[in-house]
Amino acid sequence: MLNKYRSHNCGNLNKKHLNQIVTLSGWVHDIRIKKFAIFLDLRDSYGLTQIIVKKEDANFDTLKTIKNESVIQVTGLVVERKVANLKIQTGEIEVVGQAVKVLSVAKAIPFVINDENNFTALEDLRLKYRYLDLRRKQMFDRIKFKHQVISSVRNFLNSEEFLEIDTPVLTKSTPEGARDFLVPSRIKKNAFYALPQSPQLYKQLLMISGIDKYYQIAKCFRDEDFRADRQPEFQQLDMEMAFVSQDDVMQLVEKMLEQLWKDLKLEKIDFPLARLKYQEAIAKYGSDKPDLRCSCKIDTLFSDEDLTLRGFWVSDKFNDKTKKAVLRLVEQHQGKNFLVYSKEKGKIIFSSNAKITFSDFQIAAISNSAPKEKDLCYLTYEANDSGAIALGAIRTYYILDSEKQQNHQDFLVNINKYKLLWIVDWPMFESVDGKISAAHHPFTSPTNPEEVLKLKVSDTEKLLAVQSAAYDLVMNGYEVAGGSVRIFNKALQAKIFQILKLDASTVDAQFGFFLEAFEYGIPPHAGIAFGLDRFVMNLTNGSSIRDTIAFPKNNSGVDLLTNAPSSVDLKQLEELGLKILNDKN
Repeated sequence: MLNKYRSHNCGNLNKKHLNQIVTLSGWVHDIRIKKFAIFLDLRDSYGLTQIIVKKEDANFDTLKTIKNESVIQVTGLVVERKVANLKIQTGEIEVVGQAVKVLSVAKAIPFVINDENNFTALEDLRLKYRYLDLRRKQMFDRIKFKHQVISSVRNFLNSEEFLEIDTPVLTKSTPEGARDFLVPSRIKKNAFYALPQSPQLYKQLLMISGIDKYYQIAKCFRDEDFRADRQPEFQQLDMEMAFVSQDDVMQLVEKMLEQLWKDLKLEKIDFPLARLKYQEAIAKYGSDKPDLRCSCKIDTLFSDEDLTLRGFWVSDKFNDKTKKAVLRLVEQHQGKNFLVYSKEKGKIIFSSNAKITFSDFQIAAISNSAPKEKDLCYLTYEANDSGAIALGAIRTYYILDSEKQQNHQDFLVNINKYKLLWIVDWPMFESVDGKISAAHHPFTSPTNPEEVLKLKVSDTEKLLAVQSAAYDLVMNGYEVAGGSVRIFNKALQAKIFQILKLDASTVDAQFGFFLEAFEYGIPPHAGIAFGLDRFVMNLTNGSSIRDTIAFPKNNSGVDLLTNAPSSVDLKQLEELGLKILNDKN
């Protein structure tokens, strides 16, 4: 856009502009002072342009003292570079400055911005000066890429006749798994809003309202423990459709992804995507979000009465470092009977349970399962899925550990490759501390609603065998989207609440408005939600969703830039009827 600050941006000048007078504005990316001239790289959102200011220029002495990241305006003549720099878009030209104006002087910056190869700033420092961190090309590219993802999916969904509809951010507290962030009401004393963990109930109410297809880029809030792929507030691509089946949703998502891959020119993937049943994913990979860039699978070697022996082979030595890492993972995932077999030694070389013994036939079964080039087999001998899950954690450890990748080619993954698949046929319920809870959320439909209506609330074994019409999209070892067919029968929804031990008064207080809507005609409906930050993290080969969010919180939930959360004035608390209780402990 032509205005008083610039006639062009720093990324679009080339040989077509030779001998033209142009005006550029931007940040001093790098400055090199020579005896007879100053060379500086001027940067804006669009790129870099080299500027030459000769000694005879009136601004020469001013620029000699200026620091990187100061903001200047340059008017000058476009000339051809003697030696082109093909690493940047404007590398065939440079601008000889005729008038230079310093718009804003920067003081010494706390970390280097112009050298990604030697960037060593710690994350807390980067978060404190996030506005500087976002000037780095790597960070800017990620934020821009996220915008491009959102633009692509918006364009696609609009073309499919979806309506983008906002749902409330101040809403009602309902049990959805994580803790709510609560907002006290000044008007209604002793009452609180909750920030939404998801737009789940509102999007179902939109279906009841007669909206056929809905989406929004929603802000969601969850007060949960922090990890590299979690934040207290995050963005979600939320979608819901009326009169559709599970297959309809999955096919539309694949169509959307195909367009996204095309728009962003990503490495081609094959559609339709593979589908893997939940139980098969656990048995083969020890995870409900397997990374299929690695071909290693868990084998079921034999079953003996109630116990199943599972294992997978590696080319490795069970040294102290590996042993410590592996046993920690086994313990974390409640693996009780863990063993290690060495093909070279022809025997079990480690067992967490000395009481476990195998016959010669069983030892032969283990040995005969070995690939030629592998010597070590990690094994679990368990009655439930905990053994497979422990092996899955070890498998993931080998995939993520760079040293293991270098030494073991079968775990070496291509970070630029995308492996997506659907996980389907999830359990409807799970047992947590001896109590039945919803594996997804209580609005997910079972695959066989009629059978669930007949089940007794006390029949735990049969309840845990019920499958749900839920589906997760997994990419490179991360769940990037999850959805389900929803319940649209009031009796079934009431039955699910009953199974979850929610009494009538609790249901009425928390979901009465929702259940009442069931009485006015509710269509069959289904939906899905993408965790946008996590999705973009995977697409950009990032290691933390903090790098895909402009202003994230750190690992302790603190915004180091603004120092939020912070204390507030006592008068504000009084208006809300709140009082801080001092914790003397």
